[in-house]
Amino acid sequence: MAKPGEKRVLVVDDEEDVIVFLSMALEDAGFQTDSARSVDEALEKVKAAPPDCVSLDMVMPGKSGIVLFHELHKNPAWSKIPVLFVTGHAKDERVKGEMDAAASLAESTMSGPATYLEKPVTAEKFVLAVAAAVGVELPEGGESEPSPTDMRSELDRLARTADPEVLAQALRLLRSKS
Repeated sequence: MAKPGEKRVLVVDDEEDVIVFLSMALEDAGFQTDSARSVDEALEKVKAAPPDCVSLDMVMPGKSGIVLFHELHKNPAWSKIPVLFVTGHAKDERVKGEMDAAASLAESTMSGPATYLEKPVTAEKFVLAVAAAVGVELPEGGESEPSPTDMRSELDRLARTADPEVLAQALRLLRSKS
């Protein structure tokens, strides 16, 4: 089975904070990422280097995500790329109609979106959906175990900003366990 580091996901959204959130979730799980803020930019990136999966916002200024979905399915080389629709508008009538059209297209081409995810989506749910779409098995909990060095660094960072009373309680708890 493939490893997350072997798979590249193109995150397409017009909101920078959504791109950052979704990309970081994927990168934390080991995936490679690229991003685009429009359908035209995404199409150029797909032409240059087809990704293993596309995370696609449905409602964006200019062209909707459905336009990119249709473009992907017109090209035999791209038609098998799994697409995950990530939208905050799944209940809007216009978007619902577009989703139904996308589902119909997916059925007719035997390939299509792996799932529709409603914004706000959790990092865990998003990463699991991407992993399922690209055939990657993630370690238990969705993340690999941090190294002792990583854990020490994280503890050091947390200790510098922690409340002194909370630190004292944590220290007492740790001492009672040994």
